[in-house]
Amino acid sequence: MFKFYCISSPDILKKVLTGFSIVRTRALGADVCNSARAMMFALGCIQALKCNTNKCPTGITTQDRELMNGIVVPDKAERVYQFHAKTVLTACEISGALGLESPAMIRGCDIMRREGQHVRTFDELYPHLTVPPGALLDKSAGPEFVRLQTAWDLDDGIVQHSYVA
Repeated sequence: MFKFYCISSPDILKKVLTGFSIVRTRALGADVCNSARAMMFALGCIQALKCNTNKCPTGITTQDRELMNGIVVPDKAERVYQFHAKTVLTACEISGALGLESPAMIRGCDIMRREGQHVRTFDELYPHLTVPPGALLDKSAGPEFVRLQTAWDLDDGIVQHSYVA
């Protein structure tokens, strides 16, 4: 079974909740996808926003024994497992419908988005994501990637997002 974690620029990274959101994020260039929020929903989170108060009404984020009694671990474990398995299966089915053998093969040219009256591929919408592998390292990315090259050169371990957008 595949495991997905999303590592991508926050300005293009959206919430990863469904199989399509995994496909979308892969098309935007993420190497892997991670979805903690969706797993919290599968566990039973109702977003009461009381996580840091020790008064989570569902008992998920609390140390209060009375509130924790609301969680039946074997039932919740099965729900989370089923949600994860079906989400990954959906991502695999979508990539299969695209004619690909694996979600790892998804590229920006595979996914399209409607922008007003026009339909464009992710490669057209996000041209800075189509930098050839290694081009920023050997400084051969070309004039169309000057801003991205500048961000790469200035990066001190924390991505300089303002230069990319």
